[in-house]
Amino acid sequence: MFNYLRGTLADKNSEQVVIDNGGIGWQVQVPATVFAKLPACGEKIKLYTYLVVREDALQLYGFLTREELDLFKLLLTVSGIGPKMALSVLSTLSPAEFFLAIAHENIKTLTKIPGIGTKSAKRLIVELKEKVAAMSTVQVKLPDSAPGQQEENRHYQDALDALLALGYNGSEAQAALQAIEGYQELSTQDLVKKALVRLGSQ
Repeated sequence: MFNYLRGTLADKNSEQVVIDNGGIGWQVQVPATVFAKLPACGEKIKLYTYLVVREDALQLYGFLTREELDLFKLLLTVSGIGPKMALSVLSTLSPAEFFLAIAHENIKTLTKIPGIGTKSAKRLIVELKEKVAAMSTVQVKLPDSAPGQQEENRHYQDALDALLALGYNGSEAQAALQAIEGYQELSTQDLVKKALVRLGSQ
């Protein structure tokens, strides 16, 4: 029904914003990551929106990018995940970080999300891994399951986790690791060192 909403940011708090469009104040719930990037009140803004219809309410959810909106809609297809939990995911991880965690079955990263325990993380992986792999817009390197390469994948994943813990987002961390010549054969420590050099030179 709604694709996006463009107007003037009239009010904002940590959970929702009000956008003035044609004299109507649209109340839109947003994740913390979106709130942190909002302009000052009085500035123009565009949010990609999704309308959730419930028996007792209609609620708009807003995002700054299509990738965030696509992830929100994808999360709603998972059993037991509603709008509140989907917002919690987006408030904790970027789409790239979430997709990487699913692709690499990284339960440690997924359980950083408030409200997601080990059981819920495993359910997310089971229900979304094939969908994530099939999404052409998601540039993730799926771990090779061949026995001879399991150790290599472990070093790569540990290095990726270390970079994420240092505050780098999933896409830039992965790009830095895969740009290292012969990265498949290096230890976790060497991968992190070389990746940090690359990230520091950008």
